[in-house]
Amino acid sequence: MSITAESAQQIEELCNQGYQLYDQQSYEAALRVFYQAWLKLPKPQSQYQQAAWVLTAIGDSYYKLGNFSQSIEALSSALHCPGGQLAFIHTRLAQAYYETADKNNAAQHFQKAEELDPKQTQKLAPKYRLFIKNTRLKR
Repeated sequence: MSITAESAQQIEELCNQGYQLYDQQSYEAALRVFYQAWLKLPKPQSQYQQAAWVLTAIGDSYYKLGNFSQSIEALSSALHCPGGQLAFIHTRLAQAYYETADKNNAAQHFQKAEELDPKQTQKLAPKYRLFIKNTRLKR
């Protein structure tokens, strides 16, 4: 499904504002802007490709704030939107699961991320790379 050009532009502008705040490490402020973008989407929001972008931004911001359960919720929802099967989403979701000690889901999402883009996990912090390596050895 598609939305009006005006709505799409408003969502894009809000997301750009949110990413500027995110880049300044103002994650709470970025979240507020990303939620404004979410409210611009017609219901049911999950039918629109823009929903995947917004939910990914929300989930990523929650991850940066250390709110891993909210991050998992948003990123899991993003996976079910058009265009939501992205390596970055699976990687960030895996990291959030890792941080909540859900190693099984973490391993599954790291594997999916690598299937989609083998380079995606090469840039991660050493603890994640070690976990991925050890998970591969067990397969």
